[in-house]
Amino acid sequence: MINHVLDSMNEVITNNYDANHKAIDIVASDNSEPNIIALKGGTVKTVVNNIKGTNHKSKGLDTYGNYVKIKQTDGNTALYAHMKHGSITVKEGEYVEKGETIGTIGETGNAYGKHLHLEIQNKNNIKENPLISLNENSNDSNKLINVQKTEEKTTSNSSDSTLNNNHTNPTTNNLSINQVSHNYKSNEFLSAKKYTHGSIVDALKSINMDSSYNYRKKLAKANGIENYHGSYSQNVKMLKLLKQGNLKKV
Repeated sequence: MINHVLDSMNEVITNNYDANHKAIDIVASDNSEPNIIALKGGTVKTVVNNIKGTNHKSKGLDTYGNYVKIKQTDGNTALYAHMKHGSITVKEGEYVEKGETIGTIGETGNAYGKHLHLEIQNKNNIKENPLISLNENSNDSNKLINVQKTEEKTTSNSSDSTLNNNHTNPTTNNLSINQVSHNYKSNEFLSAKKYTHGSIVDALKSINMDSSYNYRKKLAKANGIENYHGSYSQNVKMLKLLKQGNLKKV
């Protein structure tokens, strides 16, 4: 089975795990603000629920904004960060069940756009890729797939890899990379009107276009999106133009 961290079960990765970002950033594919649910059962170790907004100059634990840390029964520790102010529903010392609501996606601390920053620290106190836990006990056909190209430049929120971009029913765990027909016009603009999900990377791939960070940066500049650094809001703007058939080529 697939392990979810959003009650809407439509997770999309906007920033992958790497040496500089030992976590993954997650949003809902429909840009909503779903509740965050416990990945696994465990005891709440830390709760911060009083941060009202962003602070891009914050350091240390303050970068997390509002967050919950849970010591899971499997020995790992999960940290859920950037949660909405006042939304956290659990208390320190409380035991939470797998799938129990712990708060709501937000934008607090050192965050750009509303998202969940998920960290997993294993029994040896090493931060490991959360996809290991999300994919646990999944067979090959149901496995959550990280589709980021290895040659892409990784910055904060610089990629849009899909965890679940084919979700149609909240009761199903059948997740896979969406297969989309190629539909773009060959003139001045790019178009992917048949693409229905939330990843600019996958949308460009669906029309056989370069989806690398460098090419997206060029696209952004050509379409009036200044200082592109792969943020969630910038990618959403590009994706909207692409779905409308109004993304200018470079």
